[in-house]
Amino acid sequence: MLPLLGTFALFNVTPLSVSLPTRFPPVTAQLLAVGELSPGRVTLLLRAPELIAPLRPGHALHLVHAEAGGYRLRRVAPVTKVDALAGRLEVSLLPRVDGGRDSLAELAPGAALSVVGPIGQPIEIDRGSERVLIVCDVEGFAWVRLLATSLIAAGRSVVLLVEARSAAELPAAALLPDEVEIAVATLDGSLGHQGGAAERAPDYLDWADQVIASGERGLLNAVTQAVRAASTIDRTTSKGRRRSRRAGSAAWLQLLVSHEIGCGSGVCGGCTFQSAHGSIRLCREGPAVSPPGLPDGTRSEA
Repeated sequence: MLPLLGTFALFNVTPLSVSLPTRFPPVTAQLLAVGELSPGRVTLLLRAPELIAPLRPGHALHLVHAEAGGYRLRRVAPVTKVDALAGRLEVSLLPRVDGGRDSLAELAPGAALSVVGPIGQPIEIDRGSERVLIVCDVEGFAWVRLLATSLIAAGRSVVLLVEARSAAELPAAALLPDEVEIAVATLDGSLGHQGGAAERAPDYLDWADQVIASGERGLLNAVTQAVRAASTIDRTTSKGRRRSRRAGSAAWLQLLVSHEIGCGSGVCGGCTFQSAHGSIRLCREGPAVSPPGLPDGTRSEA
């Protein structure tokens, strides 16, 4: 397992309504090490100081082996850790949709990668969100690890509900700061709650200021339904103010949609998704989106 890198807080995020540049120029990154985020989920540790400044939680990079012959599609890799001082970052390779051999995972340290990014829009964290609930499966964990670390660095409280088929597939708790409260759900009941992580979400909805769901479509739908069921939540915050919030607002629930991205510039249309804003391209307006069928409003305070 790779040692933990230094982290930095990333909360001056770009609103979803603001577009990032259509395409960043390719940068050559040096591969430093290959590791695992969880069993079977490969990570690449890269030296690429030019890429670090614009990175925010929820961003991904588009990469390919720079020295490979012939034409190869770039791969999407969520950013999982950043060491700004050392100019290093870690990304996680999404499993190939065809289940084939992953040539990037077989590269040796010292290899050169052609990297484009960041891809898409970052996660929006409301400045008033003191308590954040993150619900994810094993695939979605790669998209929220940097978020959880950055939230803790910024003094927020974080609960992570993570789901796996079995305990053997879960990411190690040591990958997150000790301050993150972790609740586990396994489909086979080998550890924690038997069932899906979304089944535990209602236990935390009256605590959370903001909810982030990350993973496969089934989990995203289940979390959306749970938030829809809790359409209005009134509670007293730690500062003693009473709040009333509409579920599904951009500052209340966001979905991180894990999806392979083709061109990375929004031209091919292969990563479209129906959100509260209509049909969007995950590589441009995503991967953090407001769910369809829920109001996209803002909180009100009383």
